[in-house]
Amino acid sequence: MEKRPDPTSIDHAVAGRSGADPAGSGSAGTNHGPARLQYWPASHDVHAPDHWPDSYEFETVEDAVAFAMTQSPAGRDVAWLRTPEGEILKAGQIRRLWELRQAH
Repeated sequence: MEKRPDPTSIDHAVAGRSGADPAGSGSAGTNHGPARLQYWPASHDVHAPDHWPDSYEFETVEDAVAFAMTQSPAGRDVAWLRTPEGEILKAGQIRRLWELRQAH
């Protein structure tokens, strides 16, 4: 059986909002819970048997972006960011949000 990352993981390494909807369910455009930042496992392979690290939970997308661009827990790279609305942002999109933020 192949192992795939779970972007809705409710295991959190960073303290965030309690009582959040762990599945991030609901319609787009509505805030359903915290932003979740997921890092790659050591192998950088979606199908690898190694363990995916717990996702990090943040109150806002802006906080998650700032953490992603300034921190590297255990030397890992960002895999994606799941917004409270359920949108998945990949590393390049996260980097662009950071650049836009720094330009202002």
